[in-house]
Parts: sequence; structure tokens; C-alpha cells
Amino acid sequence: MTKRQKQVRKFFLSCVAVFAGVILALWLAIIILKPGPEGRIVIASGGAEGAYNDLALIYQKKLKRFGVEAELRPTTSGADTLRALFVNESSDIDAGFIKGGVAGSLQGRLATDEERKWHDRQVDSLQSVGRLFYEPVYVFYTGAKPVRSLSEFKGRKILIGTKPSGWRRIAITLLRSNGVDKKNATFIEKDLSADAAELKSGEAEVAFLVLPPESPTIQKLLHVPGIFLMDFAAEADAYVARFPYLTKLVLHQGSIELAPDLPSADITMLATSSALVVKKTLHPALVALLADVVMANPRTGFDRDGEPILFHKAGDFPTPKDPEFEVAREATSVYKTGDLPFVLHSMAPLNAALGIPFWMTAYLHKHGTSTALVIIPLLSILLPLIQYLPKLYAWTVRRRVYQWYRQMKTIETRLDQDPTADQIAEAHAELDRIDRLAGRVKVPSNFSEMFYDLRGHVDLVRRRIETMQEARTVPVAAQ
Repeated sequence: MTKRQKQVRKFFLSCVAVFAGVILALWLAIIILKPGPEGRIVIASGGAEGAYNDLALIYQKKLKRFGVEAELRPTTSGADTLRALFVNESSDIDAGFIKGGVAGSLQGRLATDEERKWHDRQVDSLQSVGRLFYEPVYVFYTGAKPVRSLSEFKGRKILIGTKPSGWRRIAITLLRSNGVDKKNATFIEKDLSADAAELKSGEAEVAFLVLPPESPTIQKLLHVPGIFLMDFAAEADAYVARFPYLTKLVLHQGSIELAPDLPSADITMLATSSALVVKKTLHPALVALLADVVMANPRTGFDRDGEPILFHKAGDFPTPKDPEFEVAREATSVYKTGDLPFVLHSMAPLNAALGIPFWMTAYLHKHGTSTALVIIPLLSILLPLIQYLPKLYAWTVRRRVYQWYRQMKTIETRLDQDPTADQIAEAHAELDRIDRLAGRVKVPSNFSEMFYDLRGHVDLVRRRIETMQEARTVPVAAQ
């Protein structure tokens, strides 16, 4: 093998090795990096008297366009949602609606040692994709004397909500901040009925609820005579400063009914806001898609009967400002730009329509940049090499023809050494064999001139052999 042939062979093997390396790298990326998740997300959508589930149904429909199936769990709500996201690692719930203040009440000096440990151990495992709407804190009470501070509820029987309810934690925290606890008051773990039966019967004297303002229960309670809604005007600013998850709202005179006025005067209220929270382990592509459907589908300003919802202002929600949870980086990006990254925005719907698994879209979204950083240098090497491929192809075709030239050169070398008649006959037979085998060589049409040149050179050598044979037979005939 000549030096030139060795160089070409080395180049060819290098090309094969590079392509094999690229394929191997991609295969390893799929196996080791685990391309992406299934297109599925489980959302705990219970609570808020169906308000959470109504939003979740919208999200479910919108996510399907991107190839993501959202499974809703409307029976999981309140503290159970937080527990499923916080503690239960075996839970398949990926996201859930949490009332503002539920997580925040687990820290600070008002929380117990056990609650603080639970918070510190688990809160870092969650992140928010946005706050969704206000949920006012309603404190209903009986008695003719107006109440201006929660501290006045010492010695009273107080409905704080059931253990699974989201507002139980908020109620306990607000009461503790005013020195009201189980030692100087009676806490009843029960929810107030829509007809305020517990307050009317004397079973309880105070009741806490944290629900959306259009909640049927709240609308009915506001019309029940003999029970009153607490006005936080004296201390509202202090609460907002003390508890970042609280906001001050005003229920204006006549905003429930105008004839007669209900309420009969402005009432300052406290409110929290609900959040959609996800596990930090949820794939970034799913977090981004969830943030997008949340941002693009704000809660309507009208209830199911078409009535305007109190405290609703277009543009206030959803918002990425969350005082309790770290906001997911993907969610922040979606809120800031107002759109999804290119791969999710353009490719996810197309892949879903074509039936391509969601994990491929998720992999490209998460690893697209790093993959490009690997491929670009490879292309910078491969592209210059590709221009030599036509030359390599031409060489392989010529090589099939040139092998016969080498054999003919060997024959001619023997003819130059004054061969005997037998050696000439042997050369003639060898040339016939070359001619016969060369005729079977298949070459592309654009290389046919090489084939015909070979046949012409074969004839040239044949004439030389025949001439030499005739020269050997003339003297014999003359004798």
C-alpha cells in the first residue's frame, strides 16, 4: 500500500470514527441524562369551594395542546395538599393550590418548635408559579358590641376550621399574635355552616373563614341577620407589616347590597392570596408550560351567575410576586417575556399534533443549548472534511480501475526483459484474464471514460505482445 493510499484510508477511518462518536454521544445523552419526563402532571385542585378546580380545568385543557396530560385531584385540599407536596415523597402529586399564609404560619416565634422544624426541612423543596387571586379573611362573630381587635376573643368559643382546611393555620396564627390560644379560649375544629347555625345556636361565638369573595358560603353568611363581620381598621396596617402574606382590602358600604346598604359602613378586611405551588423536582419544561397557562388564563372577574367578583381588579393577578415561596426561574422568565421559550412555544404543539413523545420536547428545552455547544464544534470540524468526500469517492472508483493498470505494468516490465516465447504466451494469457475481469468492473456513468481508457490500454499491450509473438515465429518459418 502506497503512502497516498495510507493517507486516504486514515482520513476515511477518521470520518467514520467522528460520526460514530456523535452517534454514541447522543445515545449516551439519552441513556444517562434521562431525556425528559412523561407529558403528565398531577395537580391537587381541591378547596376554595371549587374555585381552585375551576381554574385547574382550564389549565388542563390548555396543557393538552402542548402534549401534557393534567390529572386533577379535587379531593385533596388545604393542609393535605401541603403535606402531599412537603412530606410525602411517595405522593405522585406534582402541584397544588395553597392558601397564602398556610406555609408562612409554620415559621416565626408564633409557630411551635415542631412546626418550624417542618418548615425549615421542607419549604426548600417547593417553588411557586404565581399568585392567583385574593381570598379575604372573614371573621364572623355574635354580640351587640363591635369588635376591633382579635384580643377581645379571649374566653370565647371560636370555630377555626377543620384540620384539613387551609384557613385553620391562618386563624391560629392571627389569634396567637393577639395572645389568644387554647389556654384562654375554646378552639373548635369545625367549619362554619352557610346558615351560621353554629353561631345562632351558641355552639360557637366566633368563626374564621378564608374563601374567595364569590364563595356561595360567604354570600349567604353576609346576609344572615344577627352575625357581624369584624372590621380590622384599627390594626390592619400592623398585620400587613407583620405578616407579608396578608393584604389590606376595604369592603365598601353597599358593595353587597344597595337597598338596604350591606354592609352599612366600610369594613377594612385582611386578605391573603392563593398560590399554585410545584415541587422543585418537577421538570423545567412542565414548570414553564404551567406558568404559561397560568399567566395566559387569569381568573375571570365574574362569578358563575355573571356578577362582578369583589376585590377583583384586572391585571392584579396572576403575579409572580410570592412572599412565601421561591418563584420558579422558568415561571419568572415566562412572566417577564410574556411567552414561552421557542422550543416549547413552537415545537411542543407541533410534536403533540404529530404524536411525538413529550420527553423529546422536554429534552430539547432543557439540554438544547448544551447539545448545540457540543454539536457546533463538531460541525466546525466535520464541514471542512465533508468537502473531501467527493474526492474520496472518486478515489475509490479509480482504485477499482487502477488495480488492473498495476497488473498490466507488471506484464510490461516482464516484456522489457527479453522474454522467451513461453513467457510471452504466459503474458498474453495473463492479459486476457485482465481483459475478461476488467470487463466486469461496474463504474458510475460519469467515470466511464476511465473504463474505456483501461480497455484501450489493454488492447495496446495486447498488440505489443502479438508483435513480439510474430517476431518469434518468423525465423522458424524461414528455416
